[in-house]
Amino acid sequence: IFIPNSLNILFILLKVSSRISFNKKVPLQAPIETSFWKDLSGIKTTSDSGRNLKANDFDLFYLLSDSYRAAYLAYKSGSPIRIGYRGQGRTGMLTKAVKRPKSKIHRYLQYINLIDKELGDYDCFDPGIVLSDDEKDWAKKELTKLDLIDPISFFPFSVASSRSIPISKAITILNDIHEENVLIFGGINDSPSAKVIIKTLNKKNIVSVAGDYSLRQSIAIISQCKSSIATDSGLGHISSNLGIPTVSLFGAGDSELTKPIGGNTFVLNQNVYCSPCLKNKCNNKKDPLLCLEKIQPGAILKSLDSI
Repeated sequence: IFIPNSLNILFILLKVSSRISFNKKVPLQAPIETSFWKDLSGIKTTSDSGRNLKANDFDLFYLLSDSYRAAYLAYKSGSPIRIGYRGQGRTGMLTKAVKRPKSKIHRYLQYINLIDKELGDYDCFDPGIVLSDDEKDWAKKELTKLDLIDPISFFPFSVASSRSIPISKAITILNDIHEENVLIFGGINDSPSAKVIIKTLNKKNIVSVAGDYSLRQSIAIISQCKSSIATDSGLGHISSNLGIPTVSLFGAGDSELTKPIGGNTFVLNQNVYCSPCLKNKCNNKKDPLLCLEKIQPGAILKSLDSI
């Protein structure tokens, strides 16, 4: 299964064995052969990565991305079965191009629709993100080292600038949190922005670990947080999947299509005149990032309390 995250790509490659019977409750997320982040900038890098995947001898390659690059990668992998939605001039690189549903449905339902058409009638379940006891114990120890008890996890960053909370807005949000501990997450590229936030606020109850942990380690630590405040980002979906009370801030993205779907999730969307623009970069010159700027800190904390 190919799952994109803009320029940074998360691969979850599922090797389907003929021994697996889907009428036995097989978790959708297992068995995972390989999971890694890779930069696929440029045709040559994508082509080389595809050829490297060939050594894994994958039987099936589902494309959950609509991009041409994803189809090219699948084609270069040599997988005999490459299934994805048609469009983007990539149909010739797929062994089966599926017609997209006409009705507007959440993206995860689009993915399930894609898989259902191939596997047919089967009985399976989704256990969500599963962490071992060792991972949870490790995360608790890390929080102890950071001297944080039941922190709120904060995900202000996204690969798309249109979905990233402006630094000044993040500072305003965090400035309204006085007693609870807050842990800022992000990638290595987000670390400088996180340091600006920390330096400006100068509050002992707010700590940044942006760039300090791997994705899997971050997931483990998030699982031990009391709640989360998230922009429209992967970590927001992870928090929601873990069952952590999560307030998800939307603007550029269409929440009907891509909102987190956990039971303890509240979506805040001001529905301003220019949203959802579905752009990775804000083109509103008059009111930059109006969709996020309009969300009031008080509304975020109130929503969190309501969950």
